[in-house]
Amino acid sequence: MVRAARFALVIFIGLVPAGAFALPPAAPTQVVPAVQLTSLAERVARSLVPDPERALAPTMQIGDQRVPAGTVALAAGTAVLNPTYVSVPIAIAIDGKLARTVFTGFRITNYVRMPVAAHDLAAGDVLSADDLSYTRVPFNGRPGLAIDTFVGRKVRAVIPRGDIVYPELTVVNEIVRAGMPALLIVHDGPVRLAADVVARTSGGLGDYVTIYNPQTQRALSGVVTGPNTVELTLPGSSE
Repeated sequence: MVRAARFALVIFIGLVPAGAFALPPAAPTQVVPAVQLTSLAERVARSLVPDPERALAPTMQIGDQRVPAGTVALAAGTAVLNPTYVSVPIAIAIDGKLARTVFTGFRITNYVRMPVAAHDLAAGDVLSADDLSYTRVPFNGRPGLAIDTFVGRKVRAVIPRGDIVYPELTVVNEIVRAGMPALLIVHDGPVRLAADVVARTSGGLGDYVTIYNPQTQRALSGVVTGPNTVELTLPGSSE
Protein backbone atom coordinates (compact mmCIF):
# COMPACT_ATOMS: atom_id res chain seq x y z
CA MET A 1 0.00 0.00 0.00
CA VAL A 2 2.91 2.34 0.81
CA ARG A 3 4.51 1.41 -2.49
CA ALA A 4 1.31 2.27 -4.31
CA ALA A 5 1.11 5.67 -2.62
CA ARG A 6 4.64 6.51 -3.63
CA PHE A 7 3.91 5.45 -7.20
CA ALA A 8 0.84 7.68 -7.29
CA LEU A 9 2.87 10.65 -5.97
CA VAL A 10 5.45 10.16 -8.69
CA ILE A 11 2.73 10.08 -11.30
CA PHE A 12 1.17 13.25 -9.83
CA ILE A 13 4.46 15.15 -9.82
CA GLY A 14 5.10 14.07 -13.33
CA LEU A 15 1.75 15.47 -14.42
CA VAL A 16 2.35 18.95 -12.83
CA PRO A 17 3.33 21.46 -15.53
CA ALA A 18 6.90 22.79 -15.39
CA GLY A 19 7.16 26.01 -13.40
CA ALA A 20 3.97 25.42 -11.40
CA PHE A 21 6.00 25.68 -8.14
CA ALA A 22 8.31 28.57 -9.26
CA LEU A 23 8.50 31.74 -7.09
CA PRO A 24 6.75 34.83 -8.44
CA PRO A 25 9.08 37.28 -10.18
CA ALA A 26 10.71 39.80 -7.83
CA ALA A 27 9.35 43.34 -7.82
CA PRO A 28 11.64 45.77 -9.65
CA THR A 29 13.94 47.79 -7.39
CA GLN A 30 16.44 50.61 -7.64
CA VAL A 31 19.35 51.93 -5.59
CA VAL A 32 19.54 55.33 -3.94
CA PRO A 33 23.28 56.14 -3.70
CA ALA A 34 24.59 56.85 -0.22
CA VAL A 35 26.33 59.97 -1.49
CA GLN A 36 22.95 61.60 -2.22
CA LEU A 37 21.76 60.93 1.33
CA THR A 38 24.92 62.15 3.04
CA SER A 39 25.12 65.22 0.80
CA LEU A 40 21.60 66.31 1.75
CA ALA A 41 22.19 65.56 5.43
CA GLU A 42 25.45 67.51 5.45
CA ARG A 43 23.82 70.57 3.87
CA VAL A 44 21.19 70.55 6.59
CA ALA A 45 23.79 70.04 9.33
CA ARG A 46 25.98 72.87 8.04
CA SER A 47 22.99 75.22 7.94
CA LEU A 48 22.56 74.52 11.66
CA VAL A 49 26.28 74.85 12.43
CA PRO A 50 27.43 77.77 10.20
CA ASP A 51 30.24 78.93 12.50
CA PRO A 52 33.58 78.38 10.67
CA GLU A 53 35.16 77.67 14.07
CA ARG A 54 32.97 74.53 14.37
CA ALA A 55 33.73 71.53 12.15
CA LEU A 56 31.48 68.60 11.21
CA ALA A 57 32.57 64.98 10.77
CA PRO A 58 30.25 62.02 9.99
CA THR A 59 29.95 59.53 12.84
CA MET A 60 28.64 56.61 10.76
CA GLN A 61 28.85 55.28 7.22
CA ILE A 62 25.55 55.05 5.34
CA GLY A 63 25.30 52.44 2.62
CA ASP A 64 23.44 52.57 -0.67
CA GLN A 65 19.71 52.06 -0.11
CA ARG A 66 17.77 49.54 -2.24
CA VAL A 67 14.15 50.60 -2.59
CA PRO A 68 11.21 49.78 -4.90
CA ALA A 69 11.28 51.17 -8.41
CA GLY A 70 9.57 54.48 -8.96
CA THR A 71 10.11 58.21 -8.65
CA VAL A 72 12.47 58.96 -5.75
CA ALA A 73 12.11 62.01 -3.51
CA LEU A 74 14.41 62.77 -0.59
CA ALA A 75 13.43 65.05 2.28
CA ALA A 76 15.25 66.01 5.45
CA GLY A 77 13.30 65.71 8.67
CA THR A 78 13.67 67.69 11.87
CA ALA A 79 17.29 67.56 12.98
CA VAL A 80 18.36 67.05 16.59
CA LEU A 81 21.17 69.39 17.63
CA ASN A 82 23.31 69.66 20.76
CA PRO A 83 26.71 71.29 21.37
CA THR A 84 28.66 68.24 20.17
CA TYR A 85 26.35 66.29 17.85
CA VAL A 86 23.71 66.76 15.17
CA SER A 87 21.44 64.03 13.83
CA VAL A 88 19.55 64.47 10.54
CA PRO A 89 16.82 62.03 9.42
CA ILE A 90 16.41 61.61 5.64
CA ALA A 91 13.07 60.28 4.37
CA ILE A 92 13.08 58.31 1.10
CA ALA A 93 9.72 58.43 -0.69
CA ILE A 94 8.81 56.39 -3.78
CA ASP A 95 5.97 57.74 -5.93
CA GLY A 96 4.91 59.93 -3.02
CA LYS A 97 4.87 57.14 -0.42
CA LEU A 98 7.40 56.83 2.39
CA ALA A 99 9.64 53.85 1.77
CA ARG A 100 12.30 54.31 4.43
CA THR A 101 13.90 56.82 6.82
CA VAL A 102 17.67 56.85 7.17
CA PHE A 103 19.34 58.55 10.12
CA THR A 104 22.67 60.34 9.73
CA GLY A 105 24.89 61.79 12.43
CA PHE A 106 27.71 64.33 12.57
CA ARG A 107 30.13 65.06 15.39
CA ILE A 108 30.72 68.76 16.07
CA THR A 109 34.25 69.84 16.93
CA ASN A 110 34.63 73.35 18.30
CA TYR A 111 37.84 75.19 17.43
CA VAL A 112 39.50 78.25 18.91
CA ARG A 113 42.24 80.50 17.58
CA MET A 114 45.41 80.45 19.61
CA PRO A 115 48.67 82.38 19.14
CA VAL A 116 51.76 80.35 18.26
CA ALA A 117 55.40 81.30 17.98
CA ALA A 118 56.12 82.48 14.44
CA HIS A 119 59.78 81.55 15.04
CA ASP A 120 61.88 80.21 17.91
CA LEU A 121 61.51 82.48 20.92
CA ALA A 122 64.23 82.81 23.56
CA ALA A 123 63.82 83.52 27.25
CA GLY A 124 63.66 87.26 27.83
CA ASP A 125 62.34 88.13 24.36
CA VAL A 126 59.79 90.93 24.41
CA LEU A 127 56.95 89.94 22.14
CA SER A 128 55.73 91.96 19.18
CA ALA A 129 52.88 91.17 16.80
CA ASP A 130 55.43 89.83 14.28
CA ASP A 131 56.58 87.18 16.75
CA LEU A 132 53.20 85.47 16.77
CA SER A 133 50.70 83.98 14.36
CA TYR A 134 47.39 82.17 14.73
CA THR A 135 46.48 78.50 14.59
CA ARG A 136 43.17 76.69 15.02
CA VAL A 137 43.02 73.97 17.66
CA PRO A 138 40.14 71.90 19.06
CA PHE A 139 38.58 73.54 22.09
CA ASN A 140 39.89 71.92 25.28
CA GLY A 141 38.29 74.19 27.84
CA ARG A 142 40.68 77.10 27.34
CA PRO A 143 39.25 80.06 25.42
CA GLY A 144 40.98 81.49 22.39
CA LEU A 145 43.53 84.22 22.89
CA ALA A 146 44.30 87.34 20.87
CA ILE A 147 47.82 88.21 19.76
CA ASP A 148 47.34 91.78 21.02
CA THR A 149 47.17 90.53 24.60
CA PHE A 150 50.77 89.27 24.32
CA VAL A 151 52.38 92.28 22.67
CA GLY A 152 54.93 93.78 25.05
CA ARG A 153 55.07 90.75 27.35
CA LYS A 154 58.33 88.95 28.08
CA VAL A 155 58.95 85.27 27.34
CA ARG A 156 59.80 83.16 30.43
CA ALA A 157 61.59 80.29 28.65
CA VAL A 158 62.36 78.99 25.16
CA ILE A 159 59.25 78.51 23.00
CA PRO A 160 59.91 76.57 19.77
CA ARG A 161 58.43 77.75 16.49
CA GLY A 162 54.82 76.58 16.11
CA ASP A 163 54.16 76.01 19.82
CA ILE A 164 51.14 77.66 21.40
CA VAL A 165 52.01 80.67 23.52
CA TYR A 166 49.99 80.57 26.74
CA PRO A 167 49.85 83.48 29.19
CA GLU A 168 51.71 81.50 31.85
CA LEU A 169 54.68 81.20 29.46
CA THR A 170 55.10 84.98 29.57
CA VAL A 171 55.35 87.71 32.17
CA VAL A 172 54.60 91.40 32.11
CA ASN A 173 57.55 93.38 30.78
CA GLU A 174 57.50 96.22 33.29
CA ILE A 175 58.59 99.27 31.35
CA VAL A 176 57.24 101.54 34.08
CA ARG A 177 58.41 100.64 37.58
CA ALA A 178 57.20 101.77 40.96
CA GLY A 179 59.44 104.43 42.53
CA MET A 180 61.07 105.38 39.24
CA PRO A 181 60.62 108.70 37.38
CA ALA A 182 58.27 108.70 34.40
CA LEU A 183 56.82 111.11 31.87
CA LEU A 184 53.09 111.82 32.04
CA ILE A 185 51.43 113.04 28.84
CA VAL A 186 47.94 114.48 29.30
CA HIS A 187 45.60 114.80 26.30
CA ASP A 188 43.00 117.55 26.61
CA GLY A 189 41.39 117.84 23.20
CA PRO A 190 44.05 119.13 20.76
CA VAL A 191 46.30 120.17 23.68
CA ARG A 192 49.03 117.88 24.97
CA LEU A 193 50.66 118.58 28.30
CA ALA A 194 53.72 116.80 29.69
CA ALA A 195 54.91 116.56 33.27
CA ASP A 196 57.58 114.71 35.20
CA VAL A 197 56.03 112.29 37.65
CA VAL A 198 56.96 109.33 39.84
CA ALA A 199 55.40 105.92 39.26
CA ARG A 200 53.65 104.44 42.28
CA THR A 201 52.83 101.11 40.61
CA SER A 202 54.57 99.06 37.94
CA GLY A 203 53.15 97.96 34.62
CA GLY A 204 53.77 96.83 31.09
CA LEU A 205 52.61 98.14 27.74
CA GLY A 206 48.87 98.84 27.88
CA ASP A 207 48.59 98.46 31.65
CA TYR A 208 47.04 101.09 33.90
CA VAL A 209 49.44 102.40 36.54
CA THR A 210 49.26 105.01 39.27
CA ILE A 211 51.62 108.00 39.13
CA TYR A 212 52.29 110.90 41.52
CA ASN A 213 52.96 114.48 40.50
CA PRO A 214 55.20 116.11 43.15
CA GLN A 215 54.40 119.62 41.87
CA THR A 216 50.65 119.32 42.18
CA GLN A 217 50.80 116.65 44.88
CA ARG A 218 48.16 114.69 43.06
CA ALA A 219 47.97 111.00 42.20
CA LEU A 220 46.55 110.01 38.84
CA SER A 221 46.27 106.87 36.76
CA GLY A 222 47.15 106.43 33.11
CA VAL A 223 48.05 103.87 30.45
CA VAL A 224 51.62 102.76 29.85
CA THR A 225 52.46 103.60 26.23
CA GLY A 226 56.23 103.22 26.26
CA PRO A 227 59.29 102.94 28.48
CA ASN A 228 58.75 105.25 31.48
CA THR A 229 55.85 106.88 29.65
CA VAL A 230 52.26 107.12 30.86
CA GLU A 231 49.43 108.82 28.97
CA LEU A 232 46.10 110.13 30.20
CA THR A 233 43.20 111.36 28.07
CA LEU A 234 40.83 113.64 29.92
CA PRO A 235 37.08 112.90 29.71
CA GLY A 236 35.44 114.45 26.67
CA SER A 237 38.73 114.78 24.83
CA SER A 238 39.24 113.46 21.33
CA GLU A 239 42.25 113.41 19.10
